[in-house]
Amino acid sequence: MIYESLKDRLVNTILQFKSWIRYTKKSYHFGNDEPNTKLMNCRFSDNFKFFDKNKWRISQPWGRFHTGNPTQYYGDESVYLEDGSLTLDTKYLPKKGLTTWENDIKYDIDYSVGLITSLESFGYGFYEFEITLPKGVGLWPAVWLTAVDTWPPEIDILEAYSDQYSNYGRKFQTNLHFNFNPNKKNSGARNHRLLEPYQVLKVSCHWNENFIKIFYNGYLVRQVTSKKVLKWFKNKKMTIVINNALRSEYIKYIDRKEITKFKIFSVKYSN
Repeated sequence: MIYESLKDRLVNTILQFKSWIRYTKKSYHFGNDEPNTKLMNCRFSDNFKFFDKNKWRISQPWGRFHTGNPTQYYGDESVYLEDGSLTLDTKYLPKKGLTTWENDIKYDIDYSVGLITSLESFGYGFYEFEITLPKGVGLWPAVWLTAVDTWPPEIDILEAYSDQYSNYGRKFQTNLHFNFNPNKKNSGARNHRLLEPYQVLKVSCHWNENFIKIFYNGYLVRQVTSKKVLKWFKNKKMTIVINNALRSEYIKYIDRKEITKFKIFSVKYSN
């Protein structure tokens, strides 16, 4: 079920329209909508000069793949340092007999994808990420926050979706998930435009008890202020998740020789 208050719906429609205007003007500038981090304390940062196992795990806390979509697993081979960044790739690297705590079935999975989860959890504050999106068919790179002790809540700062022609189009999405099964809701995925998706992109999120705001390249693109939504995020502790992924419905279009690379240059959290 989708939920977005009338006020947020109006504001977010205007913000969405502004992002399309910036796209049509073909003007690549950095906005000034983000908060002043000089007034905050930096609590966590990583520039990925090396892969710090005291900060990150490879895979989700609960396992290496989803049993509902066993087309890809979170592989150590798909997380590495390259050209001054952390690289999360996708590649054809079949593994047989993979198991999970969910059942006794052994899975044969064809693709390895890169995913990292922060070992530390965080609360209210400002989260910022410098990234370069991967090029390729049927991709689903994402930057998001998910609660430590329950699911949802979840804050999707960026979910990007490429098609069978390797185009993202306007499929750069924000969303929030909250409440619990069977009453799970989301704020509604909203699509945004990016003029230069393959340049270094900064995505960020400012979250406190009064709002959740998401920024792309310094421009506010989404906000949630509804108390009915924010109550589900109140004082929650969230882990950071960054991943490359494949859209299962596009697997048939993917060249098995293709390796896609999602570049992560920095992560920073301040409050």
